[in-house]
Amino acid sequence: MEFQTLGPLQAVHDGQPVYLPTGRKPRLALAVLLARLGRPVAMDTLVEALWADQPPASARRNVHQYISQLRGALGTERIQNAPDGYTVPAGELLDAARFGELSAAAAAALDGGAVEDAARDWRTALDLWRGPAYAEFPACSLLADEATRLEQLRLAAYEGWAEAELALGRHRQLTATLETLSAEQPFREFFRCCLMLARYRSGRRAEALELFRETRTLLLDELGLEPGPQLRALHEAILRDDERLNRPGRYGFEPDPPAAADPVTVPRQLPADVAGFTGRVGALRELDAMRDRDPATGPARVAVITGSAGVGKTSLAVHWAHRAADRFPDGQLHVNLRGFDPSGPPTSPSQAVRGFLDALGVPSARVPADLAEQTGLYRSLLAGRRMLLVLDNARDADQVRPLLPGSAGCMVLITSRNQLSGLVAAEGARPVSLAMFTAAEARQLMTHRLGDTAVVRESRAVKDVIARCGGLPLALAIVAARAASSPALPLAALAAELAEGRDNLDAFSGDDAATDLRAVFSWSYRQLSAGGERMFRLLGLHPGPDVSLAAAASTAGLTLRQARPLLAELTRAHLVVEHSPGRFLLHDLMRAYAAELVAEHDPEPVRFLALRRAYDHYLHTANSATLMVYPHRHRIAILPCDEQVTPEEHADRDAAYAWFAAEHPVLLAVIRQAYELGCDGHTWQLAWTLITYFDRQGHWLDQAATQRTALDAALRSGDVTGQAHVYHGLGVSSTWLERYDEAQQHYDRAMALFAQSDDAASQANTLLALTWLGERTSRYAEAFAYAERAYRLHRATGDRSGQAKALNTMGWFQTLLGDHAAAITACAEALALHQEVGDLAGQWETWDSLGHAHHHLGDHQQAVLGFRNALELVRQTRDRYWEAVITDHLADAHLARGEADTADGLWRDAVRIMEELAHPDAERIRAKLLSRDAGAAQA
Repeated sequence: MEFQTLGPLQAVHDGQPVYLPTGRKPRLALAVLLARLGRPVAMDTLVEALWADQPPASARRNVHQYISQLRGALGTERIQNAPDGYTVPAGELLDAARFGELSAAAAAALDGGAVEDAARDWRTALDLWRGPAYAEFPACSLLADEATRLEQLRLAAYEGWAEAELALGRHRQLTATLETLSAEQPFREFFRCCLMLARYRSGRRAEALELFRETRTLLLDELGLEPGPQLRALHEAILRDDERLNRPGRYGFEPDPPAAADPVTVPRQLPADVAGFTGRVGALRELDAMRDRDPATGPARVAVITGSAGVGKTSLAVHWAHRAADRFPDGQLHVNLRGFDPSGPPTSPSQAVRGFLDALGVPSARVPADLAEQTGLYRSLLAGRRMLLVLDNARDADQVRPLLPGSAGCMVLITSRNQLSGLVAAEGARPVSLAMFTAAEARQLMTHRLGDTAVVRESRAVKDVIARCGGLPLALAIVAARAASSPALPLAALAAELAEGRDNLDAFSGDDAATDLRAVFSWSYRQLSAGGERMFRLLGLHPGPDVSLAAAASTAGLTLRQARPLLAELTRAHLVVEHSPGRFLLHDLMRAYAAELVAEHDPEPVRFLALRRAYDHYLHTANSATLMVYPHRHRIAILPCDEQVTPEEHADRDAAYAWFAAEHPVLLAVIRQAYELGCDGHTWQLAWTLITYFDRQGHWLDQAATQRTALDAALRSGDVTGQAHVYHGLGVSSTWLERYDEAQQHYDRAMALFAQSDDAASQANTLLALTWLGERTSRYAEAFAYAERAYRLHRATGDRSGQAKALNTMGWFQTLLGDHAAAITACAEALALHQEVGDLAGQWETWDSLGHAHHHLGDHQQAVLGFRNALELVRQTRDRYWEAVITDHLADAHLARGEADTADGLWRDAVRIMEELAHPDAERIRAKLLSRDAGAAQA
């Protein structure tokens, strides 16, 4: 008997259809069993598939009835009993399985040079499809995921078949099918690539080039992306009529290899490996088996490591990831999702995806604002790559789904206290459940930490310690750390001390009542020095996922020299982990315990002062980092810094950006906590200091969120100045997010409040921001008027830097409005002022404006001079994006002077930089080179 799911569900025996029950529920039950052919399907899975979240009380009895009906139609042997469920044996024929076998054979034949055999096998595989898979069950998420997987395999088979047919020279017979596939799958570039080649070989060169233009427009309009390298290479070859285009071969057409491989960012984000990892042999074998599964088949491999708090989920994931890292040469990504962090909310999917895009080297200008688009870009970058992802401390399935790659070469480790059964059912994730250590595993840990001699000599005391720790690895590690630090103290004495401190940490004791976590924690805590105890308690106040040495010192009101040994003491006691140099992490349970201690031992005024010191630290350090990145930004008077706080200093722009990147999630948490504690000034001012970083790095959603919190704080405190600055910040984020009406309203409100407080400098700063909104909305005359007003205000206050910015802005809009001579006058005056105040960024921006004005006047010699000066200055600021942009401008000016070879060289330089940044503008600049080449060829 053969089952058929590639179209309407049916069964065939000896060439004749077999009657199936007509009811939807029995057919759906059969479909679910066939989707898991050869694997047992649990009763709970069947119930969920048939009734989703609303099963009747009789659900299990009904399932038995449906299986009975199916067995009556198909035969008892076709559906067999399995533990708490049913299975269709693997020996049964299934068209989806046959399709997979034929596709694999075709791919192997093509790799072996048997192109005719490959084309035949793929055609046979595709002919098995009678319609969409499982289409009659659209509401079943389990089948919807399987249908999506099969559809992707179908399209991949069409790609392979088309590749083979082109290699055999059958382009004319192939064209009609490719036209249909390209229309049905407009974003599947390979089909369009094949269609372009088929058209070209059929003598339709102009239509082939038109298809590229249509595709490029479609991708830019719908996705904001340029065509991929294969499509671009084919386009270039058609433009120059490359002789290989008509030469059948393995790929139909294979472009020249690049002169140098494009640089690919290979992230290495794993935390430090776990020293002295022991136990978990079975779990390690399970993960090894998943790793060794053929990565060319199926979706990404996903393991969900579950267990109670402190059982060692993260340790297992990190240790195994280090063991397997060499099997994932394209890099490893890691994120702490903070699903159960008592100090703040979980990491949002958008924050995690954005962090991964940064780690993958995506420039901020290329990152879309929408989460769905960010996720699409992220999955596109992972497609075809072999990467390992560790998603640590997940709250639920919804938090991790946007982070799951679609690439079969990737593997994902997820740790969570929850079972995440939705991922297991819908995404095919494999659960790896961790229990408490067995007595043997616990003894192994103690032996590794203390040595064989001590453990054998005091075996009774070791057994007592293991029993009191309940087999919890976190508790055992703490006790072992205490014992290792006091080798002269008998283990029996330590066991007695532990017994005296029994006091359950009820909120986190889990299912095992024998696990007295607070007893273990307090016992270790009592061994600390007074300074160590105080530092540990105060870390319970800190809101971020981790804390730097400098921030911990400021929170405690200590110098770095005083704080360093205290954190080392906590690390030796296993109460904190130094997960990267100078950055310290508390386990969730430890953080909860520290929070309990600080609430019990430190009065509210003491706690409040410690947090104020922490907020002072972040506010003043962020402010100095912002001024390092942008020395001439508009400044405000920030709150004074406590004398016991030592803000961090930054050596250069790179160091400032690195600090922002490391502290990004901490700063978000600090703003949220400061608002909750009523520290309104710190809330809005810290949000203000982050505007430039968020702006330059493209974190516009975070910018909008922090500004909204800042606005609530400023409104609550009645701080008019704060409200005005926050409305300005909201205008900036709304402009980036293309919410232009909202941006205008925010800027108008800021202007009104600045006028109310007679703050001319801030009014002028907001007017300059309005010019940018005017440019984005093509209101150039209105923008020029804003710039004029800003200039008058800056001149009235004597702000030379502000005058320079306003004059350059006036000149830029005069150029856009066609008044190039006036633009040159304004920019020349701006340049002199920028040079006077030493604003390098202002100087190159103004030289660029002068270059544009001269270029449009036809004075290309002066345009070259302006762009060249801008290029020299921008290189000093090490801003690679703007270096490429100005290089492009300089090439335009040289081409206008008739210096085509010089222009070509500059465009190549600009393309190289843009490609290093993975920026889509590389294609815009490359198109200039191609159009010149095409024009030269036609001439």
